[in-house]
Amino acid sequence: MEKNRYLHYGLVLTGIAFLSALILAVVNDKTAPIIAENDIITINNARKKVLPLAQTFVAAEAIKKEELEFIPGKNEAGELMGYVVSGSENGYAGAIKFVIGIGKDGKMTGVDIVGHQETPGLGSKIIGEEWKKHWIGKDSAYKFNKTVDGFAGATISPEAVHKGLVKVLNVFDKEVK
Repeated sequence: MEKNRYLHYGLVLTGIAFLSALILAVVNDKTAPIIAENDIITINNARKKVLPLAQTFVAAEAIKKEELEFIPGKNEAGELMGYVVSGSENGYAGAIKFVIGIGKDGKMTGVDIVGHQETPGLGSKIIGEEWKKHWIGKDSAYKFNKTVDGFAGATISPEAVHKGLVKVLNVFDKEVK
């Protein structure tokens, strides 16, 4: 009698686990394309923000260096205004994904954080408009200053963004410019 009870519970739990896995697989299958499409929309909107002088971004003409894609941004006349690059750097709570605009002179024209998991109220301040505007005009020689670039109680997140930006700018200076 006791063995039948354990067998019964085991079969019930196995059935519940199987059904749960099946539901998760179906939901994932249905939502994955929507999530991917939303990611593309987010990145395209970020490109327009970080390189505002560009009207079009020509992914087919991207320059690929060190796992980065430097996508040229062109104005209505087809003239090169600069490049946009998507990058990622590990912060306090995980990867911080960003899009950076780089002018032909090698200086940042804008930064947008498109994904992060940083602590709300601390590291998440990296998504603040004022903080992102702070990076406009900076180049690869810019050194991180905790009192200017960081936040009280949270320096890992802004330092990670700075590290990622400088990494992209150094590749631009050495291999694209």
